[in-house]
Amino acid sequence: MRVTVTGTPGTGKTSISEKLEGYEKIHLTEFVKEHGLGTDGEVFEVDTEAMCEKLEEETSEGDYLIEGHLAHYISSDICIVLRCGPDKLEERLNERDYSESKVRENVESEAMDLILQQAVQNQETVVEVDTTGRTVEETVKAIEEKISEGKNSYGEVDWTDSL
Repeated sequence: MRVTVTGTPGTGKTSISEKLEGYEKIHLTEFVKEHGLGTDGEVFEVDTEAMCEKLEEETSEGDYLIEGHLAHYISSDICIVLRCGPDKLEERLNERDYSESKVRENVESEAMDLILQQAVQNQETVVEVDTTGRTVEETVKAIEEKISEGKNSYGEVDWTDSL
């Protein structure tokens, strides 16, 4: 089984993925850098086609959890899209010392459901999980339940009022 965990930066992908058990884990940023699948300039750009091909080769057998903000481009059995309220997301990104423009860009992206929309276009099974106000453990439990259900579950999170 291949599970992907995606979402806007700051939604909890890495923290939550580390706690999900039963999978070999691939952190997408590390994978891309290790395999030379991106260009390092002012902005790090990823060759998503090459990334998907390489991951397909390396994860054809076994149970994998692939985590990263581009994970929704990778073919998976289930794609988990983590969501976070814009106010909380802004707080988290500011704690990471993101620039004001990067914080604004990511908060707007989250409010407009951009990653969820891309996941729905690219994946057969998409599950949306709101991490706002939940502990890592509570979120992991919710994800495990959604994985066991194995069906689409998205469209209930709506941050458009924050725009």
